[in-house]
Amino acid sequence: MRRRESGRVAGILALLVLLAGIGAGAWYFLVYTKSPQYALNQFFAAAKANDTQKVEQYVDKSGGIVGLLSAAATMNPNMAGADPVRAIYPGYMDASLGQTQKVQVDSVTVEGDRAKAQVTMEVAVDGKTETIKPTYVLVKTEEGWKVHVQDTMFGSFNQFVSPRAQRMMRAQLRAIANSPAGAMAKSQLQALRAEIEKYPDFAKLLREVGLL
Repeated sequence: MRRRESGRVAGILALLVLLAGIGAGAWYFLVYTKSPQYALNQFFAAAKANDTQKVEQYVDKSGGIVGLLSAAATMNPNMAGADPVRAIYPGYMDASLGQTQKVQVDSVTVEGDRAKAQVTMEVAVDGKTETIKPTYVLVKTEEGWKVHVQDTMFGSFNQFVSPRAQRMMRAQLRAIANSPAGAMAKSQLQALRAEIEKYPDFAKLLREVGLL
């Protein structure tokens, strides 16, 4: 009798374990893989591995500012490597902007077709490790959740661009503003003024150098 009862209990436990496993698998494939956190983790893994094809699968490069950067890179060979994705994951493709050592997603909030992820990153820059806390913005598209490069980059401008890098950028932008190409640059940026003003830190930099 005892053996029969223990066998019955073992059978029930095995069934419960099986059901739990099925439930966990269903949750992973039907819920988690369609979540913004999954997309963000896939982006981080791809950027760390320098997997450009997979990175492109998980980013959205829409937006006037990113479009302007892409157009400038097309016309200027010196800007061939000016991929804004490099700015939102230091170490992607090269370590000129630092090297990401550790990434931790602290929280993710979803509001309709947009999500914001609070992230803590440890980045090695010039032999020192710095901690930054950017906000990654994701958008839901027909292809699933993607990291919105423009909102992420310029929304957390002071996190991704160190004070030292901003000083260098400020000098370069002033040189552009005072060059023969300055008038054209100002005109192009002025056309995007409403969009640029959504990112106060970036807009402030452009005003300081006389481009906005």
